Amino acid sequence: MNAQRAKKIRKKSLELLVDWVKNLVSDSEKEKIDKQNAFDLLPTDTHIYANNQIRLSSFSLKWIVKKIKKVSKTKPINEITLEDIIHEK
Repeated sequence: MNAQRAKKIRKKSLELLVDWVKNLVSDSEKEKIDKQNAFDLLPTDTHIYANNQIRLSSFSLKWIVKKIKKVSKTKPINEITLEDIIHEK
């Protein structure tokens, strides 16, 4: 993967992460959330231990990047939405 594509994926993953966090909070709190403070609302653990395996925690930044890479094979990066990430198999 070249650097330009990786940069687009990281930028899109940050946008989707902020959108997801905004869906979790009340309407009055949505205006206060931006890229800088969205990470304060997320858990600090990026991985979980289950079934004798270490796996990525869902909706961490690294997990969203991984899902965008899978979805981007069939859809352009700038058209990927949060729904595409949630329903990706």
